[in-house]
Amino acid sequence: MKFQVSDGEKFQKIMEIEIPVEELEQPIRLACKRLANKVNIPGFRKGKAPRSILENFLGINAILDEAADDLLPKAYVEGLKETGLEPVCQPEIEVVTLEDGQPMRFNATITVKPEIKLGDYKGLDITRRIIDVADEDVDAEIENQRQRMSKLVDAEEGAAAANGDTVVIDFKGLKDGVAFEGGTATDYPLALGSGSFIPGFEEQLVGCHVGDEKKIDVTFPEDYGAKELAGQPVVFEITVKGIKNKILPELNQEFVEEVSETAENMDQLREEFRAKMEQQSLAAADDTARNAALAKAVENCEVEIPPVMIEQQMSGMIEDAKRQITSQGMSYEQYLEYVGRTDEDFREQYRKQAELIVKRELMLEAIIKAENLEATDEDINAQISEIAARYWLPEEKVKEILSDGGRMEDVKYDALMKKAVDLIFDNANLTNLHIDRAELAKQATAAMQGVEGEAEEAEAKEEKPKAKAKTTKSKTKAKADDAQPEETAVEDKAKDEE
Repeated sequence: MKFQVSDGEKFQKIMEIEIPVEELEQPIRLACKRLANKVNIPGFRKGKAPRSILENFLGINAILDEAADDLLPKAYVEGLKETGLEPVCQPEIEVVTLEDGQPMRFNATITVKPEIKLGDYKGLDITRRIIDVADEDVDAEIENQRQRMSKLVDAEEGAAAANGDTVVIDFKGLKDGVAFEGGTATDYPLALGSGSFIPGFEEQLVGCHVGDEKKIDVTFPEDYGAKELAGQPVVFEITVKGIKNKILPELNQEFVEEVSETAENMDQLREEFRAKMEQQSLAAADDTARNAALAKAVENCEVEIPPVMIEQQMSGMIEDAKRQITSQGMSYEQYLEYVGRTDEDFREQYRKQAELIVKRELMLEAIIKAENLEATDEDINAQISEIAARYWLPEEKVKEILSDGGRMEDVKYDALMKKAVDLIFDNANLTNLHIDRAELAKQATAAMQGVEGEAEEAEAKEEKPKAKAKTTKSKTKAKADDAQPEETAVEDKAKDEE
């Protein structure tokens, strides 16, 4: 076979494929055999008609078409190996010559991976923010542990419900005297003071008794997801069926023995909690710094991405998001109505994110090539161990699933990508910045106020539309790093075996 590559339109290459006449004899013979088994020719059993009869009955062009259908995919794959082209989507195929006694000629128009210009990815200046663990943080963690170990017991007969208690209620929500969807439940356990219901609901249950029946007047928030209820006053009819007190364990020796296998007293338990929290703080600081280094390296590189690559990435993210929506018992159309958005709005929210993901992958692939990185058996096994831990499966079982599904190359690819990220982070100039949680919260609040201020200023500059559209935060969000192909295969297999 002969292959020749020329430039096509932007992002495209044209691969000209020529299959010489001498290489066509066997494919044509096989095509005749397949066709003979497909057609009924008078006087011949299926599969027994000779080539000359087939040519007279079907015509030589039908035989050449059948041969081309088998030859073209193989020729295309061989051409990619020969030319080194890396397609990002299916090619457009044009038949140039398909005649008896002539070489077969095809043109494949291929959208290829773009060339990327790497910027600085070593020696990046990165600040690693480490949250110092204060005594108050240890106290809070111990209190969290007490809350997790708490028990609910029936309140004394005649007791009034107080904040911290859990009331068991039946309720029915009415808007203009008519029950609305999702506003009815029976035997619902509600922790008073948790803030899990709309403002004003829980407060009106403080002081109630078992057997009480009452009506609660509340107003849904203006930004409530269900637009037919947003900002609307409603009435809930309530029946109190039970009151339970939360009993917390005492901070004594029994508590110590319950939560720790090594601590012998409260002082040792506090130190154990502190050490664990400091380790978590350092791990979180490393993760944040690693992401910052990766983001800066991506920002430093230059590439023009074919739109089809962004569309493909978007489509994958959107399908994942739709699966999350349906897994929550809601159709995609219901979700759009619920959040007051259109299909186009939904797609556009992923576009910029998809572009960044594609750019990041192109950059990491270029670093792998520039640094001659290779995935060792140790790297691949580490990747498998991580997947096994995520899905609570033995490593051997994960290997079996991935091998059977032809996903081991994906594991190798991901191991290489991780190696490239490690290279960026390991070569960064890290500066540690220690900060306590109180200061971190203060900075986060200031940053949020700054963002809101900029948004208000931008909104003030824009011409006001006649009807202001409501915006509602989406409850379903696709992750920047969606499950990799091999992880999806493991997850699907694990679900099948449950």
